[in-house]
Amino acid sequence: MKIGFFGDSFVAGVGDLSGTGWVGRLCEAAGLDYEVFGLEGDTSEGVMNRWQGEAEGYGFDRLVFMVGSNDALLNEHRRVTINEVNRLKNAKAIMVAARAMAPTLFVSALPVVSDAPASGRIGDMARQMGMIARINRVSYVDICADVAASDVWRKEAMANDGAHPLEGGYQLVADLIAKSPVWQEFLKG
Repeated sequence: MKIGFFGDSFVAGVGDLSGTGWVGRLCEAAGLDYEVFGLEGDTSEGVMNRWQGEAEGYGFDRLVFMVGSNDALLNEHRRVTINEVNRLKNAKAIMVAARAMAPTLFVSALPVVSDAPASGRIGDMARQMGMIARINRVSYVDICADVAASDVWRKEAMANDGAHPLEGGYQLVADLIAKSPVWQEFLKG
């Protein structure tokens, strides 16, 4: 089975000196082939506009997306980068197109430790994304609250750049996803 992973710097594993990130840890533990299309600073709109071109020709058996953390940050005008309505519209557009290509899973966006207001918006979006995923018949794993509550995530992110953890934080994400019944069912389906 070959899986394509699309999203932002958390998908790319920024901060993980081993270069493995949560995606590599998750897939290597399960013996899965994978490709990572994580782009630092990318938003749900950016992923929506690029993922199909990147996926072309790979013949992925499954698709996984993690979007939204950068959407919730403030831009240079002190406004939210992508407002709530557009975040959810972008997610829905990705879900509909991806589901037509292969079984699709969304993983909740991850909190940004150094930005409590953004992390609050990310948590709200994580809850809303569950409803959008159900309506669009897409699998969804919400780990946002568990990650936000983790001392490992918090300590590593603050020791790094305030957002990205080191190896322990990415191992936490991989472990949370791996033990999710939704992930396990997604691999069977």
